[in-house]
Amino acid sequence: MSKVTEPGKWYLVVSCAGRGEPIPFAEAPSPDKKPDPIAYQTVANLSCPRFGHLDEYAPALISRQPGPEAANSLSWIDKGR
Repeated sequence: MSKVTEPGKWYLVVSCAGRGEPIPFAEAPSPDKKPDPIAYQTVANLSCPRFGHLDEYAPALISRQPGPEAANSLSWIDKGR
């Protein structure tokens, strides 16, 4: 997936195991379209686009979050960096 996220869309996100930065890695349905629980699968070999840390993420580490402008308090990696 591109590092660019779009306002109004939802994404599957993990926190980088190396530095804690959020990594949006796939588009996700909004909670209105598909309520929780969503069945997540382990994500292997995911690289942090900002720091290059490569890791594997268990389903418990994956969350669904809104794109950057729908949640101004989130620190997204693609904000002009």
